[in-house]
Amino acid sequence: MSRLSYLVVVSVLIVESWADHHDYRVPVNGRRGAPNFATRPHHEVGKRHGRYDQRMDQRHPFELGLGYYYQMDIMLKPDVVDSVVPVVYTKYRWPGARVPYVIKGVFSTTQRTIIAKAMAQYTASTCVRFVPRTKEATFVTIDNSPTGCWSYIGRSLNNTYNLVNLQAPSCITTGTVAHELMHALGFYHEFTRSDRDDYVTIDTGALDPKYQTTAFYNANYAKLAANLTPLYGIPYNYGSVMHYSKWAGAYNQSRPVMNNIKPWTGDFGNKVGLAATDIQAINFMYACPLK
Repeated sequence: MSRLSYLVVVSVLIVESWADHHDYRVPVNGRRGAPNFATRPHHEVGKRHGRYDQRMDQRHPFELGLGYYYQMDIMLKPDVVDSVVPVVYTKYRWPGARVPYVIKGVFSTTQRTIIAKAMAQYTASTCVRFVPRTKEATFVTIDNSPTGCWSYIGRSLNNTYNLVNLQAPSCITTGTVAHELMHALGFYHEFTRSDRDDYVTIDTGALDPKYQTTAFYNANYAKLAANLTPLYGIPYNYGSVMHYSKWAGAYNQSRPVMNNIKPWTGDFGNKVGLAATDIQAINFMYACPLK
């Protein structure tokens, strides 16, 4: 058996073992900003998007939920108890790597084409298929309410929490759509990997002074447990579509928040979609047949 095949088998067995026996929890401070932190959309985020100009702003659009959403673009279920968020592995993956979806929001023809282009990246390189919903009971709804770019993590049996929001026009880029869809598949951000400190430093002094607190750090930049961000033997990638820019949360554009430890040229993340390591991670998580 090749090393790659072995890793696929082992990773699947590990995730199935977690699914059968554990209810893992993500630490989060629910008091950040309001008692309903990250459990409902905010129009204040939408206003930020109204002012956003990608020609001038170094941030990615999905970073604009700072202070309102978990890790800036993740929506949480309201069952937050004792400052933790339950993440149950038994249901969070989409069976058969098939994701039925409906488009609820009003998007232009061009915007729909961009959404389809992002979905096509998954079809081209993974076994995941985003398919228009017919009669499926569980499905993702894609909306464009004026509340920014955000998604819940993974699949829920309650469709209220199978929701991706793409505020137009700022969130309608191939990279942003691919990013939010990857959340819907069950992925967190690259910079929350358990090995993050070997690759990135977080300069909290670059944040707005009101955000220089432990609670804010924990809700936006803290590493997650290895069981929530399985590495699958895949190297850290500054260019992952799931990586935030260096300027995510920065008080101004003269001092970045995130800085690379290893050699890297340019900003973090990318605007075009799935990186090679993102594709590898998806194929591992969903046990896609080797090509």
